[in-house]
Amino acid sequence: LMHTTLIYYHVFSWEDGTWGHLHRFTLFSVTILDHHKTAMESLCGSATLGENVNKVIDMQRSGATIAFDYFRNKLLTEASTSRNHGSGNSVTEMKYLPENKLEMVHKLFKFIEDGDLWRWTIPNSKAFSSGLKDLNIEFNVNSNGKLFDQLLELDPEQVISRGQVTLSQKQTLIDDCLEKSFEIALGCGQFGNCLAVNADAISMLRSELGNQLANKSRNSNLRAIGAVVYKVPELNNDEMLKISLRSLEQEDTTSISQEFGGGGHRNASSFLLSVAEFERWKVGAEPSNAETA
Repeated sequence: LMHTTLIYYHVFSWEDGTWGHLHRFTLFSVTILDHHKTAMESLCGSATLGENVNKVIDMQRSGATIAFDYFRNKLLTEASTSRNHGSGNSVTEMKYLPENKLEMVHKLFKFIEDGDLWRWTIPNSKAFSSGLKDLNIEFNVNSNGKLFDQLLELDPEQVISRGQVTLSQKQTLIDDCLEKSFEIALGCGQFGNCLAVNADAISMLRSELGNQLANKSRNSNLRAIGAVVYKVPELNNDEMLKISLRSLEQEDTTSISQEFGGGGHRNASSFLLSVAEFERWKVGAEPSNAETA
């Protein structure tokens, strides 16, 4: 890391104060690409990042679109510079996408952004989102060397057709989970009350589930927030839970998530919490022995 020329952080979560230490690395350049509200607050305020740190923070674009636009423009700029200097570098012959894939890829990114920012303004956007999840693509390029070829082969219409078949099946799973919702006091009441669900079995549907749970919570005269609770196998720790918060309209979840070391968007953020602490949040839960001693 200390000898790396370029480092890119894409939609990355850091603890408070970490950004200010980036300038200590002997790097040529650090570029941060993000779209989270918490990143905007941390990086566009009084944070001291150092002259070697550049940032692109845009809450109106998805992380995928920010990265696509950034590297596309970077490649085109390098190609133009190379041509102007008469360089024989192969970058002058490079195209960032095959010509016959341009329209399809742009359409894919529009669908992804529409769902990621929870706009749902494009026809069949929810079916596309559902179908893309059904494909179970491994997005870690270190584990899936054929990732980019797979993405270039995606046909939006085929993804939509697949998603239309499974949308109703997923809604049935969500409905079953919603029936088992329960009330919690966020931060033991510090942030008011809302509804929560245990969603280990359908954590991949946390956004859809959380949004509907937030609506149910509001209709129950609680905060318009839904807390989707599940364990993360990758942590290898059954004593920790992921709390994914989803909210409606102007209801802001970020102050809650930041209080517990997490972050995200106004209407979608998350954090980790111990099982023991979450039990204390449940309304009507029996106090622990330590609390009654």
